[in-house]
Amino acid sequence: MSTHLAEDLDEQYEIVAGRKAPFTMVPDWITLHDKLDPQAKALYAVLAMHVNVSKKDGVAWPKRLSMAEILGWTREQSPDKYLQQLEAEGAIDTEEFTRPTGARGKRYYVHQTPPSGYTGPTTVAEWYKRRREALDAAGPTPKPGRPRKDASELRAAKAAPAKETTAAKSADEKPAKKTAAKKTAAKEKTPEELALAKKAQDGADKWWTTAKELADKKKMKPLMGSKRQQSGYFLNLRTKIRDALDAGYDSRVIWQALHQLGEWSPAKREWETALAQLNGVPVPRRGGGGRAPIFTNSQWSQGESETGNTPPAQPTPAAPDLGVFGIQSDDAA
Repeated sequence: MSTHLAEDLDEQYEIVAGRKAPFTMVPDWITLHDKLDPQAKALYAVLAMHVNVSKKDGVAWPKRLSMAEILGWTREQSPDKYLQQLEAEGAIDTEEFTRPTGARGKRYYVHQTPPSGYTGPTTVAEWYKRRREALDAAGPTPKPGRPRKDASELRAAKAAPAKETTAAKSADEKPAKKTAAKKTAAKEKTPEELALAKKAQDGADKWWTTAKELADKKKMKPLMGSKRQQSGYFLNLRTKIRDALDAGYDSRVIWQALHQLGEWSPAKREWETALAQLNGVPVPRRGGGGRAPIFTNSQWSQGESETGNTPPAQPTPAAPDLGVFGIQSDDAA
C-alpha cells in the first residue's frame, strides 16, 4: 500500500458545486461496491437515467441496444453480462412483460438502497474509516528497496554453521559427468588415425629439440613469445607434420624441409613449397606484383649530358675464356 493513501485519509477535501444541469443519482454503495465492475456501475447510472421520476416507482424499460449505444458499446448483447452482475448483487431486479403490440420486453427495477445482508460500505466516510483500520492493522508501509533483516534474523544467521566449502562437498553433490551415451556419440579415431597422430607428435618433439640446439649454437633464431604463444607454435607445427604425412610425404622429406626453412613453425606457403620441391614437384615462380619504377634505367645512366642526349653505347664485353672452366673452344681444337 502506498504511503500517500494514508496521508489522503487524514485530509479533508472541499468540493464546491459549479454549473447545474439535470443529473442522475447513483447511491454511494453502488460506487463503493467492490464486486461490481466499472462497466456495471456505469450501466446502473444509465438505468437510473431512465427511471420515471414523476411516478416514483423506480421502474425503467430501456432497450439493450439503447444502453449499449449510450455507453459506446458496439454490440446489443454487451450489456447482458453487467445486467446479470447488477441483479446478482441486488442493485436491480428484472421482469419480463409483453407490450400492447405483442412485442416482448423487460422491466428493470432500479434500487436506491442496498439489499438485506449487504455488508459493504454505504458512504464514503465509512469507506475511509475501513481503509484506515486496514492500514493500521497492516503496520507501517515498507520502504522501497531490499528489506532489512531484524535483530533476531541477524543473530540466527551468525549462529548458523558456516557453509561447506567446495572441496568439502560430497561426491553426490558434484555435477554429474557426461553419460556414456554422449561419450559414444563422439567420433572415435581409427587405428590409422591414432598412428598418424603419434608419428606427428614424435616428429614435432624431435624438431623442437633440434631447433633448440640450433638456436643455442646461433644457427637458428631463438623462439620468442609467451608460453601460451610458444605452445601455439608447437601445435601448429604438429598439425603441419600430420597433414604432410597424411598427404603422402616421406618422413625424410619432411625432415629436410624443416632444416631447409630453419623455422620453429614454418609458414604454410613456404612449408608446402619446400615439401613440393624436395619431392621433385616443379613449383612455378610467382611474378612480381610490385609497382613500375618511377625512373627508367636511361635516366640513371652515368655520363648523361646536360642536354639530355644519350651517351654512346658501351662496347660489348668479349666472350669469356672457356679455358677457365676447363672447356676448350672450337678454335682451340
